[in-house]
Amino acid sequence: MTRIFISYRRDDTGGYAGRLEDALEGALGRDAVFRDVQDIAPGDDFVAAIRQRLKGADTVLVLIGPRWAGRLADGRRRIDDAGDFVRMEAVAALGAPLRVIPVLLAGATMPSESDLPEPLKPLARRNAFVLSDAGWHDDFVRLLASLSPPRRRGVVTLLAAVVALAVAGGAAWWWSRPAAPTLAERVLGTWQGNVRYAWGDRYDERFEFKRHAGELTGTASFLRYPRAIEALRIEGDNLHFETHSLERVGESEKTLTHRYSAEWVQAGEIQDGQGPQDRRGERLRMRLVTTGGHSSNPPIEFEARRVTEPAAGADRASP
Repeated sequence: MTRIFISYRRDDTGGYAGRLEDALEGALGRDAVFRDVQDIAPGDDFVAAIRQRLKGADTVLVLIGPRWAGRLADGRRRIDDAGDFVRMEAVAALGAPLRVIPVLLAGATMPSESDLPEPLKPLARRNAFVLSDAGWHDDFVRLLASLSPPRRRGVVTLLAAVVALAVAGGAAWWWSRPAAPTLAERVLGTWQGNVRYAWGDRYDERFEFKRHAGELTGTASFLRYPRAIEALRIEGDNLHFETHSLERVGESEKTLTHRYSAEWVQAGEIQDGQGPQDRRGERLRMRLVTTGGHSSNPPIEFEARRVTEPAAGADRASP
């Protein structure tokens, strides 16, 4: 059986990784695919688990999006850090007798050898596969056919062609149904929550999420003033980000860091490819922790509800 290891950076192609895993498992079986966020049990050693799963794989898909190289707080690239997990996965795969396929997503281009650290330079010599949003089904069928062992490739190619025809005719419900929206897609738009701060004042704060250059970004207001969202990451149904502001007391000025954690909650069932989504009761359960000021502030918990959705036809966030 073909066994596939999916290597990806969560804040780059996390949504794509989940979508691709679901499609591959539907075609090859549940035990055919390994992806860290789903398949490593709590408490397990991450590095040991990754190495063990690589030993049992025959193909490694290296998902590369616009932010695959990653950025550290000081501006350096994460991929240049020898301890970066994404780098470790790719280096281990390139050093093993495995088939390594770079998969380009969200308009990303293949890095050149000069753009890669020395241990990763061989990756630039691997033929890349483009998996597009617009042509997802057809691209996936071609990818699936290419993953099969040579002795079975003809049969799988024929099967893939049959599936492609079924999709074109609308006969294969699983292949043709829309993918369930990712969290990045669900939060697009504007949300508002009434926040009671430690000193007793209440403010209606607004949170706007939009897509820019293939990334989820936006603003979050603090004391009703919108501030740029930074360090945004998605983990399952949870969103984490931070903003910054200045606090002045007399002649002293300090930078405040506001760290938000948001859990997306839907009161009713979401229609998954079966019809319009029911957004009644949709909300974000939020927790705010502020640090760096002249005094300590206790965590604040509140809920934000949707005010507006993206305009029809607006650019969607990367899955």
